[in-house]
Amino acid sequence: MKQIIEEVVEAALRQEQKPVTIFMLGGVDVGKTYAVTSIANVFFAQGLKVAVVDTDVGQSDIGPPCCIGMGIQENELRTLSEVPLHSLYFVGNTSPNLRTHECVKGAAAAVAKAKELADIIIVDSTGWIEGEDAKRFKLYEIKEIKPTLVIAIEHEERLGHILTALNMKVIKLPVSREVRSRSREERKALREEAYNRYFSNAKSRAFDPPALAWTLEEGTIMGLFCSDENEIVGLGILMKWDYERGKVIVFTPVEETETEIQMKTGAVKLIKENGKFKEARVYNPFV
Repeated sequence: MKQIIEEVVEAALRQEQKPVTIFMLGGVDVGKTYAVTSIANVFFAQGLKVAVVDTDVGQSDIGPPCCIGMGIQENELRTLSEVPLHSLYFVGNTSPNLRTHECVKGAAAAVAKAKELADIIIVDSTGWIEGEDAKRFKLYEIKEIKPTLVIAIEHEERLGHILTALNMKVIKLPVSREVRSRSREERKALREEAYNRYFSNAKSRAFDPPALAWTLEEGTIMGLFCSDENEIVGLGILMKWDYERGKVIVFTPVEETETEIQMKTGAVKLIKENGKFKEARVYNPFV
């Protein structure tokens, strides 16, 4: 199958359809990330510049959870997490079904940025594929990204309702033997590890509060951005209010800058227990 993928990509390159965008489609625990890693290594070994867009906001390999990360491959990969983060796009939730518009907008923006930098772009999509809502989401995402090729990793014909609606080249791959299913608890633990890695060198900084900030609870995750509302400069956690100065205190690894920082609010709350951040939901009617 890898040979077929190479042939399709090489044909597109010969027709000067550069950059080539590959969209990886499949459910949870079918080996999409393993396949993305393998395919990226194949084209990187050929001397092509490879970008990876990680749209899995719940189990991110490139960048922290609640975000879409885009990275440029620099070395042969053992795991997808070895791709250095280049650009980050805020979704604000770890469930794509609760932020479909933000997911598609972020993915399209990440691919657009990658097209300026790479010959091959590989999009690792979320595992949400069941039902009509998931179908609409995937078709909307694919329409906005406009991939050259869709690679479908199908288990028990569960992608039929999506594939029949696609009018483009699709290559099917079997489920990898390397796949191991993860429980909900394992997935949550992995996200919390990722949060703690990301915020390991963070500091508390004071910012002007965002609109409707009075609705926000301490611990709410925030996306920090400057002029580009799509691409963020990093994440923050709302720690407390400074009512005397009219500021919010945000814990973030984002460095001081002369450019005004603005914020987007997420729907995930992080609380600290025994020196580590733990994940909790926060209800906010405005997100």
